[in-house]
Formats: sequence, structure tokens, C-alpha cells
Amino acid sequence: MRILIVSSFLLLSFLSSCVTDTKKTELTQPANTSTIKKSEIDKTNKLYAYFTDNPQTQDQKDENALIDYAIDKGLDVTRTASGMYYVLEKEGTGTVLMQSQPFKAHYSGYFMDGKTFDSSLDRGEPIAATVGAMIPGWNEALKTFKVGSKMTLLIPSRLAYGSRGFPGFVPPNTPLIFDLEILPLI
Repeated sequence: MRILIVSSFLLLSFLSSCVTDTKKTELTQPANTSTIKKSEIDKTNKLYAYFTDNPQTQDQKDENALIDYAIDKGLDVTRTASGMYYVLEKEGTGTVLMQSQPFKAHYSGYFMDGKTFDSSLDRGEPIAATVGAMIPGWNEALKTFKVGSKMTLLIPSRLAYGSRGFPGFVPPNTPLIFDLEILPLI
């Protein structure tokens, strides 16, 4: 009887670990690889290098959510050392901005479910601010990409509004997506 209980427990443990890895396994070991390009499988495997089974921390939960978002949307993202992901849609020809430098940008900010929470495009006027005065994910992008660049940023909550959120707009611990275009200061 004791052996049966231990065996049952081991089997249930094994099965539950398989279930939590379902999405990862489907993408890293597709059933029919003839219909999936090798480059797509390689991108997925590269993303899942940062995936955490059974995430415990907010960073791990955000990372998994951003990876799943990128894969679900078919985005060819690049990960920065900070843990932000981006897709550079158009490289600018201007200079890279520096700390405390003024900038203008058009943007749309939205949640991973697609709901927009703010957009300069909807207002018809770009934001004007200084580098360093924005959320950390934006500050990083502004100091990385040239003026004229257009990108999509996938920002973990700690590089967005963190555990405090932005009352009335962004709940605490919420990863965010931004479409951002850095405009010339003309």
C-alpha cells in the first residue's frame, strides 16, 4: 500500500510538471516541424532561455508574461540586459539622446490584453520631456535608440510603474507595452 501511495505521488508530480511546461514544450518541440521554419523555432528557444517554470517572484512572472506575449504576437524581440524586450521597427538617423536631454515622442501605451491606457496619438500632440524623467524602460530606450527610431517596447513592471502602479491608469505590478517613436526636436 505504501509503495502504491509513493508511486501515485511520483506520477502526479511528474504529470503536473508536464502540464506547467505545456506551452514551452509545444513551442520548443513542435509536433510537425516541417510546417515551422527553423528560424522560428530558434527564436522561441532563445526566448525560453529566460522562462521560469513555476515563477515565484514578480520579475519571473513578468518575464514569463512578456515572453508569452512576444510569442503569441509573433514578435521578433530582442532582450536587453535589464530584462526589457523590444522590436526596432525603424532605425532613426539622428543622434542617441543623453541623460537630462529634452526629447519629443509619440507613443501609445497599452496592457498585454491590448487595452490602451494612454496615447499621445489620440491627443494629437507628442510628449515633450527630458531623458531621465520617464519610467526606467523609456529612459533606457531613449538612451539606446537614435532620434527618428520607431519601436515597440515590452517593459516588465519594475521598469514601468512597479509595485505602486500609476493610480487611476496602471495597476501595481503590471508589465506594459509601448509603441514609441522618438521625434526630432524641430
